[in-house]
This record gives sequence, C-alpha cells and structure tokens, in this order.
Amino acid sequence: MKIISKRRIRFIIYIVFAVTLVTLLVRGIVQFQLNGEIKYYKHFFKQKRDTLQDIYNPLDIKQIPQEAIDELYATTLEKTEKTGQTIDWSKFAYVNYVTDAAYLCNTLILFEKLKTEYGTKAQLLLLISKDLVDPEQSSNIDLITMLLDKIRSIDNEQIVIKPIDNIVKPQDYTPWNESLTKLLVFNQTEYERIIYLDNDAVLRDNLDELFFIPNYIKFAAPVTYWFLSEKDMEKAYHSLKHDEKVSTNLNTYTKKLLPRIKKNKMIYNHLPMLPPSLYLNSENVAQEIIGSTSSASPLFDFHTGKKSGKVKFASNLMVIKPSQVTFQNILDYALPKVVDKKEKYDMDLINEELYSLKRIIYNQFQLFRKMKNAFKPEVLILPFGRYGLLTGSLRNKNHYSMMANDVLGYKRLTEDGKEIPVLIDETVSQCKYIHFSDYPLGKPWNYASFKEFECTVDEKNAKDLETERRACEVWNGIYETYLETRKICAI
Repeated sequence: MKIISKRRIRFIIYIVFAVTLVTLLVRGIVQFQLNGEIKYYKHFFKQKRDTLQDIYNPLDIKQIPQEAIDELYATTLEKTEKTGQTIDWSKFAYVNYVTDAAYLCNTLILFEKLKTEYGTKAQLLLLISKDLVDPEQSSNIDLITMLLDKIRSIDNEQIVIKPIDNIVKPQDYTPWNESLTKLLVFNQTEYERIIYLDNDAVLRDNLDELFFIPNYIKFAAPVTYWFLSEKDMEKAYHSLKHDEKVSTNLNTYTKKLLPRIKKNKMIYNHLPMLPPSLYLNSENVAQEIIGSTSSASPLFDFHTGKKSGKVKFASNLMVIKPSQVTFQNILDYALPKVVDKKEKYDMDLINEELYSLKRIIYNQFQLFRKMKNAFKPEVLILPFGRYGLLTGSLRNKNHYSMMANDVLGYKRLTEDGKEIPVLIDETVSQCKYIHFSDYPLGKPWNYASFKEFECTVDEKNAKDLETERRACEVWNGIYETYLETRKICAI
C-alpha cells in the first residue's frame, strides 16, 4: 500500500486552508457590499415611499391589515357601480377538496352558507377523489351520492364538482397521507383567483373581499401564529422599534393606507412589514440572503442553512392565482422532494419549496437588483385573527393578545399610545374562518354527542375564573353551532 508522504499531507492541508480562507474572504466582501446596498435601499424606501408608484420594496415581507382589505373591496364595488361595469364572478372560486367521505358533509355546510346565507356570487368548486364516486371502489357510495346531490341543488350553475386523482404518499398510513392532493388547487387555471379553504372549519361570513387584494399578488395566506411565544413577540416588537425604527402602532399605517386606496395610489410600500426576527435566523439580512441561495456551499453556511424561521404560511386558507407554470414546478421539482419523506405534507412543501419566506427575500432582492421597474412582489400575509384562527387558541390565554393584534409586531393603540383592551368574545366575533384544531381532541363529527368534549371550567383551580368561563362559552358556542348546522347533511 502506497503511503502518502508528510510533505504531501502538509501541502493538502495548506490547499484546504487557502481555499477556506479565500471562500470566507469572498463571502465577507459580498456580505459587506450587500449590507451597503440593503442599508441604502431601506433608507430609500423609507424616504421616498409616498411618491413611488411602480417601484416595490424587495427587502420586506408585507402584512395587510383587515381595514385595507375591506377598503380595497369597497373601492372596487364603488368603481363598478359608478362606471356601470359588473364584476365577472365566474372568474373567482371558493375551492374545497375531499379525499375522505367523512369530510364531504363539511363542504355541503360551507357551500350552503356561502351561497344561501352569505350571498357570494363566486363559483363553488369541489375537487373530489375519483375513488369516492366510483361505485366499484367506494364503500359509501349511497351516502356520497346523496351529499353530492344536495351540494348540486344549492345552485346548478354556481356549483362545480370535478373528480380528481389523489396524490398519495407511499408507505404513509397517517391521516394526512393524501394531503398533497391539496396542491391541485394551484392548477385551477380557469379562474383568475381562488380562495382555498380546508373544510374542517367554521365559516362565519363570505370572504369575497379577498378576491380583490392587489392583482400582482399570486399567493396570500395567514401565518402559523400558534408557534410563537411571548418571548418571540417581545423580540419582534423590539426589532421593529429599535432595529428597523418603524412605528408599531397599527393605526399609523391604516391612516395612510385607506386614503391611498381611495385615490388608487400604490399601497405596497406602506404596508406593515413582517418583523424579520420571525422568519430570519439572524439580524443580518445580507447574511441571510447569501445563505438562501442554493449556490452557497453548505460548508461555509454557518448561520443560516435550511433552518426555518419562527413563522410559516398556514395552508388551511390560501388566496391563489392559479398558474400552469407554478403547478408544473410543483410536479417537476417540489413534489419529488417531499413525496417519499416522512412527516412532509402539503404545508411543508408550500413553505420549503414554493414560498419559503427567507428565500422570497433572496429572490425578490436579486430580481430587483437586475430590473428595478420589472420587480413585483408575489406574496402577502393575511391577518390570522380574521382568516386563520384555531379553535385551540380560544382556550389559550397566551394567544389572546396576538388574536387581537393579528398583524404581527404591531398593536392597535389609542391616540395616547395605550393598548386597546379586547375581550375574547369580541375578538372572535371579528373572525370569519375558524379551523377545528384542539389536539388531542378529534374532529367534532367523530363524537356521539357534544357532552363528550364540552368545555367546562375547573372553578376551584381557575386562575382567572371570569376569563375562563367566557372562553368556554365562546368555544362551546362555535362547536354547538357547527353540530346544529351539520343536521343539513341528515347523516
């Protein structure tokens, strides 16, 4: 066996050391240059945003308050009324998908409410597994046929039922093994914009206003607020005040946004940013940008890597501009990366392969540097207090402040800077979509009676008896209303 000489070993070590040193030096120079650019553009957009019309800030992920969403919709309706035009509602759709017969009743409930009670004119699209409607494969064909007939009877023209092939994870026997089927919603290209809804939820009004968020936005959704702690939120407020030097009073933003919407002026640069501490792993944006590119060697990616931030997009409610290009990207590149991996489902694919918040910043800034006037943002964060509450949060006091201040990092304050106290029932009354999620409790239709999972207060050990009673009343009210509404299915 040939023995490598000590001289050759030393030579190899010197080469490795030199390559490492050069790589770190180059990375440091690039990071220094990027920091200079970033500092310049942050100042530029802060100073010039009132006069900019077609140049968008690429260095932030933006959140849109519910007041701005409502004003955009109201302005659209007012404009169509004045001009005598009409909205072509056939271009918009609410979408459900069903691969399990137990969930079909929920689609009937949602579609019935959207059409009959809440008066939407948008299409109501159900994507249903071909296996469920095949008499030779479905064990519940009579029940399924009956429910589908009821869904069609809501409105023959407004209801669209489309059989689909499931996307199944092989060797996965969890309840979520067909959840990747949800990704088919990105391919419903006959519509300009869709609102996807998980149907294991309570809907308390139509969501028509979401069809009219800025047209350049291709994807909008609430974020996974339930992963955040009080410490995370304290850090978020601090980073906005002291690092970004922006106001954390949400009213200062809505006061500027609403008049601009009425005057048809650009609003993106005036929207509140998502605090960087919630989705970046360091305070150095340049460092994160370098770490987000796939070309960066993992050997020298000390701080960022693939470590995810505190928040991600939720996937139970999504506003999407369907695209054949996006869907093909899902099929060709994203899906193969997760379909065989354990514990990787629809939300993981969306956040790791399609809309990673960290990677979005990298892509936005790179495009902006090449073509400033051509860059347009594609994503937006929706307020979860209106569009993405979990039922579990109603009994979690640590979530109450976030629920009332659902634009993360900002608070609704009085003129003298005091936080506006909001009771749990008042907060929930403003929410339009509440998702059933009370682990370890199961879904409500799996219980024989409400008494099996009813919320009760342990009055002897309660720390805040009145608050806990109020929370239980609200929580019970949501589930009791759902179970009463479920009678429409006659199951």
